[in-house]
Amino acid sequence: MIPTALRQFFVNYGVKPCRLVAAVSGGADSTALLLALAELRDDGFELDCAHINHHLRGDESDGDEAFVRDLCVRLDVPLHVADGTLDPVRVRDRGIEAAAREVRYARLADTRERSGARFVATAHQQNDQAETVLMRLLSGSGIAGLRGIHPLRDDGFIRPLLDVTRNDIEAFLRERNVSPRVDRSNDDPRFLRNRVRALLRDLGGVEQLASIADQARGMWPLLARAIDAAEQVDVTDEMTRFITLPDDEWMRGALLQRHIRRLDPAARDFDALRLARELEGATRISVTRNVELVRDGDSIVLRRIVAPERACDFEVDVAADTSVFIHEIGVSVRVSRVHENRNAERKTQNAELRNDAAGTSQLIQLPAGATATFTLRNRRSGDRFQPLGMSRSKKLKDFLIDRKIAAAVRDRLPLLLWNGHIVWIAGVEVSEEFKVTSAAAGELYEVTIKS
Repeated sequence: MIPTALRQFFVNYGVKPCRLVAAVSGGADSTALLLALAELRDDGFELDCAHINHHLRGDESDGDEAFVRDLCVRLDVPLHVADGTLDPVRVRDRGIEAAAREVRYARLADTRERSGARFVATAHQQNDQAETVLMRLLSGSGIAGLRGIHPLRDDGFIRPLLDVTRNDIEAFLRERNVSPRVDRSNDDPRFLRNRVRALLRDLGGVEQLASIADQARGMWPLLARAIDAAEQVDVTDEMTRFITLPDDEWMRGALLQRHIRRLDPAARDFDALRLARELEGATRISVTRNVELVRDGDSIVLRRIVAPERACDFEVDVAADTSVFIHEIGVSVRVSRVHENRNAERKTQNAELRNDAAGTSQLIQLPAGATATFTLRNRRSGDRFQPLGMSRSKKLKDFLIDRKIAAAVRDRLPLLLWNGHIVWIAGVEVSEEFKVTSAAAGELYEVTIKS
């Protein structure tokens, strides 16, 4: 049963009796972990419990905390409760799951230090491992990512339930007549892990996927030595310069992954192998939110992105055949009506960007009879844009990342809007909705931006 699995874990990893902190949310997995570890006190282990309240679910979160408090009283286990309120900026930049994980692990590490414990035990189990492996496969993380959840980490976190299934945990709790808390957000399909969990529930294969992580971890020392032998780099805290990169595509990807993770330890969901394929001819690639790849002469350089100061928000109206100057970014923009003449039809044959001494120009088309009053502003949260050739809009932020627009300039790009829709991202792309089809299909305008 679960206490036996814990004892075997401690034998396998050479963990002698010591003080442990059990991270307990109140859900089934962590409740079972706490109950089983409490039984191991007869083996000489000392036990504390830590609960992090993120306050994300109102009264339900407070109910979780109350449940853990009551359980610790029953088991006579010292409890440490920490506030896990999330920083809205971190949620916006990292996503709610990543932001919560960062806060939770920081609070747990603090608890370990204050309590004098050797390890923090978390309740990740075999189903979690299988889900993680499948998610890593989907994200293209390579063999390094397939190692999944590590049983014992260098920072004092251990996962002693990785060989225990969710069914084992549920049976264990029924035997102890304990009803854990239920977090309804675990069924929210907006989160990838929940969708993967539902898929595995239907398809099975948990044990097989979890075994892949064991195999990858077993292979990794040999692969790491090969990567070490191929590594020729100059490094600082802020960048990695590759003196040479091997011809082998997998080895290039492994080296890139190693240094992306070094510069951005929280990096997720980047495909190092695809990046290795794109190096030829690349000048600048946004790799993660915090790391970019640039070509510097004959060298490839990974460097941390210095978060730019956000440009002051600007918003001005402009009518046809008038110009405005945007002081915040130091550019002028003119919108000119293209009158029906022989030149108009010629312009429709080449409606792409034009760059010359007069500035950067783009031809656009409005519906016939539309009022030609536009708005110029920089981006706002929630903006959407319909790129050329696409049948639907996408988040503007995602579009700019896909187009490798440097973070330092995204907030300074003028956006031309008409009737609430983004018509043109200045110097980047015109919207599919406002591309020119023919001079007879609507009203034509030429927009010119000049520094």
